[in-house]
Amino acid sequence: MHSFNANQTSTKSMAHEPRRAGMVVALRATNNGAEYALSPDARRWVLGSGDSCDIVVADPYVSNVHAVLERRPGGALLVRDRPSRNGTMIDGNLIEAAELRVGSYLSIGRTTLVAIAAAGGEETSALGMLRGRDAALRGTIDQALRAAQTDCNVLVIGETGTGKDLLARAIHEASRRAAGKFVAVNCGGIPRELIGSELFGHEKGAFTGALSERDGYFVEAHGGTLFLDEIGELPIEMQPHLLRALESRRVRRVGGSSERPVDVRIIAATNRSEGLGTESSKLRLDLYHRVATVVLKLPPLRERMGDLTELVDSILGELSPEHGTHTIGEEAWRALSAYSWPGNVRELRHAVARAVALGSGELGPGDFFPELRFGRTVPGLPAEAMMPLVPYQQMLRGAMEQALATHGTIRAAANHLGMAKSTFADRARAWGLLSPRAKLIKTGK
Repeated sequence: MHSFNANQTSTKSMAHEPRRAGMVVALRATNNGAEYALSPDARRWVLGSGDSCDIVVADPYVSNVHAVLERRPGGALLVRDRPSRNGTMIDGNLIEAAELRVGSYLSIGRTTLVAIAAAGGEETSALGMLRGRDAALRGTIDQALRAAQTDCNVLVIGETGTGKDLLARAIHEASRRAAGKFVAVNCGGIPRELIGSELFGHEKGAFTGALSERDGYFVEAHGGTLFLDEIGELPIEMQPHLLRALESRRVRRVGGSSERPVDVRIIAATNRSEGLGTESSKLRLDLYHRVATVVLKLPPLRERMGDLTELVDSILGELSPEHGTHTIGEEAWRALSAYSWPGNVRELRHAVARAVALGSGELGPGDFFPELRFGRTVPGLPAEAMMPLVPYQQMLRGAMEQALATHGTIRAAANHLGMAKSTFADRARAWGLLSPRAKLIKTGK
């Protein structure tokens, strides 16, 4: 039985685990770096604050029996909330049941655990995981690969779940620093009093609990890339210290008297674009100009819905060795196409993983959106997307489908039918006509 105290504070370095396929062999606490082994031979663990649990979390916000972990055939874990008092989250998304893959974060109460793999596990290329043919996405990726050939700092802007960490890792892998470390730091996840120690290191006895000297993330990333995720969450009083390190390329440990040179490439990311580059931003102007030599913006999923079929197909392909083959019904495609996806690709992945874990055969809307099973509405999913088509609408849908097949573009099809382009696009999206998979299912091809 494993146990740890959620209120402990330690500055043990925690290496970033990129999200990838593979066997989850342990959970690592983000607050103190402690690891809790999960035997590859075991199939089930109970997680909670109760003494009878297999993994005991001493956190007052964790339920006595909070969640159950089950080993999947491919090595990932299926996490089921019991249900708990305060819920269970994976990568920031509240879940009932979802897969925890290598590099993902499991949050219960005020405790976060990262799923780690065995040393030497095979890792998928970050560039290969950035799927989609949307022009804006491909343009951003092309710019990123060009920036990778230089050593300039990069700022990635994008909503939560758009893949900022993947783009940062793709830049690292395509750069001359690819043989060095890629060190990822969640600036919003470090306790305020430990930020200096985590970034720059500390001397023994520098503060209570500093029982030994420690190198910070800058030194850990020497010769490689330092990814400062959610840099806008860094406290304003710490930003001048970060700026000085970036300008001088030297760091001083907390409690130390000397500096040491560091050779790192900085990639920063933020989901806060409001006022960025102005005095109203949470990110100081001088620090913004230092990290934003190249600015890259990742589009949200709702702006590249043409990639939905490819994304869903790729996720289904990744999950098929563990869950078998599933098909998606036309009504489900309508719902997937009409939903706004506020959590972006990350939310889509969890929705598909939940559907294949709990569903069977042909997946319907309720497998992706469990609220629909209980007659509840889904925020972001238009009610008309779930309404049955009346005869006139069926006739109109058929005409629109035929016009799209004949003329190829929304504009040309709308002109042919004498409809406004925006009206045509809205109805086509709600009825699933913009999903190539829905079209194939409809025609049986």
